[in-house]
Parts: sequence; C-alpha cells; structure tokens
Amino acid sequence: MARQMDRRRYVQLASTGLIVGIAGCTSGDDDDGEDDDSGGDDGHDHDDNGESGGEESEGLAFAFGPTEVAIIDPADGDVVDEITDDIDDNSWGDAKITTDLSEIYVIEESLDQVLVIDTEAREIVAEVDIGPDATHMYHPNDDEMWAHSDDEGAFYVIDTNDHQVIETVQSGMDDEGHGKLLYHEDFGSMGYATNVNDPGAPVIDLDEYERSDFIEFDDADEGTHYKAYSPQTGLAYFEYGDQTVVVDTDDNDVVDELELAGGMYLTPDEELMGVLDGDDIRFLDATSEDSEEVGSVSVEGGPDALRYYDGDDGLYAFTANTMNDESAVIDVEEFEVVDHVEIGEIERPEDADHLHRSGVAGDEYFFTPAPADGFVAVVDMAEQEVAEVDVEDGVDTIQYVGDSGVGYTGQIR
Repeated sequence: MARQMDRRRYVQLASTGLIVGIAGCTSGDDDDGEDDDSGGDDGHDHDDNGESGGEESEGLAFAFGPTEVAIIDPADGDVVDEITDDIDDNSWGDAKITTDLSEIYVIEESLDQVLVIDTEAREIVAEVDIGPDATHMYHPNDDEMWAHSDDEGAFYVIDTNDHQVIETVQSGMDDEGHGKLLYHEDFGSMGYATNVNDPGAPVIDLDEYERSDFIEFDDADEGTHYKAYSPQTGLAYFEYGDQTVVVDTDDNDVVDELELAGGMYLTPDEELMGVLDGDDIRFLDATSEDSEEVGSVSVEGGPDALRYYDGDDGLYAFTANTMNDESAVIDVEEFEVVDHVEIGEIERPEDADHLHRSGVAGDEYFFTPAPADGFVAVVDMAEQEVAEVDVEDGVDTIQYVGDSGVGYTGQIR
C-alpha cells in the first residue's frame, strides 16, 4: 500500500501493492468486506468446494486479499483453492514461510496479529497478538518469527512450535519507528536492525533478545531503512537518507558512504547487487571492497521490487513498477531493458508521497499483485509471458511455497 512518509511516524493511506509504508514497504487494505454466503460462483475453478484434503502446496502461491486467501497454481494460471474462514476485510503486512514450507506467518495489520496458515491443511491454525502498526516480519532461525511493531520500535518473537510470543526485543532507540532486521549465518547469533528514527544501525543479539550495541552514523537528522549484506565481502549496507552507509561486519566499523539510496537486491550468485535509486537501477560489484558501480539501467515507470531469473542465455531481472502497468525485463549482463510485460494496475492515492508494488519470485515465476484490477500477474520468466489470475480487488500480499531465490536482502519482497 502507499503511505505518507513522516520520519517520526508512518500513516497508512490506502492499498496498492504489498508490504509498504514508505518507499518499499508494503501491506494491503480494502473496504470491500461484504459477507456473501449465497453460495454463488466466485469465478474460481474448485474441484473440492474449498476442502484441500491435505494436498501438497509446494509450487503454489498464496495471494492475500481482503476477504480471501487465493491459492494459485502458476503452471495453470488459475486459483485452485481458497481460504475464507475468519477473513473479513483484512489488511495484510509481510508474509513469511517456515523453512520446511509447512506454515505461512502473515501480519494482519488491522487486528495487530500474526496469523498462521498450515500450507497442507490450507487453514488458519493460530492467531498471535503482537504490538501495533506492524509491517515487516523475519525468520532468522528455524524456530522463530520476528514481527516488528512500528508503533513500539520493537520485535515480537514468535515461537514457531507453539505459536506464542516468547520475547519482545526493543530495537528502536526511541521506542518507536518503522524498522527492519538484517541477518545471515555469517553473523552467528548477531543481527542488525534499521529504524527510520535512528541515525545508525542497532546491533541485535538474537540469542539474548536484546539490543547489544548501536553503530552511529554521522547525520543525527537521518534514519535507516533498507539494508543488505554481501557474503563475499562481509559488508553490510544501510540506506541512510539519500546515501548508503557501508559497515564491515567483522568489527562494525563504517568503511564507506555511497551516493545512492534505495532497495537493494543481491543476484543469485551473490556477485552483483541492484540498487533501486529513483528511476535508475544501479548495479554494484558485491565482490568488491569498494562496492564499485559496474553498470546502471534507467527504467521508466517507477521501478520498485526487483527479482532475478538465471536463464539459459543469461541473468535477467524483473521489476514491479509503481507508475505504470508494466514490468521491465532487464538483461543484467548487458545492463539494458530488453522487454516489457503488462502486469496490471495498483492504486495511486493523490496525496501519497511514496508508492510500493511487491514482486515475488517463485522458481521460474514472478508474481506481482494488481490490486486496482483485482488480479495477480504471474509472469513466466523464461518465456516472458503473463497470466492474469483473478482474485479480488485489493489483493496485495503474496507468499510462494518453495524457493523464492531472494538472496540475503532480509526480505519479502
């Protein structure tokens, strides 16, 4: 959705694309909460009248709308099942799937809860209360989900075995602010947070559930937002105002400041990192200690999410654009746009400072919601062909059951 950005507070305006708030954060919201129990045709092709019968869900995508969770088979380009029980005018934040693919955890913003969905039974099995104004969620280890309450600037740690909050970790220095979490196996028991209110990066002890340190940056009037990590150099990247601060994770020293800022997306081979800097996608050498820029591509239409596909003839990137109904297809080796595919429209409130549109990779498919048109665009990245799968107006959050190949950006999106 789009949110008006205020550094001290994010006010939700309307729905558009997925997990938003400021540029590059998403969730969904829609007022269409009409309860229709007439038993009429919903336009989906079901053989089981909503009963999954324990069928496997691997290779399918769960698409979250205001009144249903549609389960999409990308190979067929169709909804094969849906979840409607206990869903009525819901507003969604991040979704995360467990490493064994058995459960999806998804933030329900209007209820200040995380809902847990059993992917085999295809039903909601738990509702976990968390702090208010949550947007993002993370899965730093097999046993825990960390959901961030922006109102409190804190992570709620959920045990994935018993679906209970077991700890609250205060990461924000002012006990509030929109935040994210960066983690990687290289860090051991440590992680890094960002917060739009804080002029630096909180260091989080994931075992002790506490903020153990704070890496202070130069400008006290700025905050941190996007983050990424390059395993080949051990460098962490933090968006900080209109710059990106680079931190050596061996000693937590600031080693560089880059004159670019935006969402950061590591390629599958971990050698390049695409940075969404306005209408330019700037590719950095993620194997270089000085983060050398090796190429850039201009994309009309406000590129937001970026996902990669390693094809037979090279590496491609797919964007989800906010200002038009297209996805740009980028040849990453040549640093040029080679095609566009139509993916439908998002909502664009006139008073929104920032728009967001999510994009999710799943094996050879790229999924992006078109909430204004009520469908999910399923792009076959190998063939560069699109299927429009009807769900409902306001559909925004998507979780794929399988390999999403997002690299170590720490996200969904």
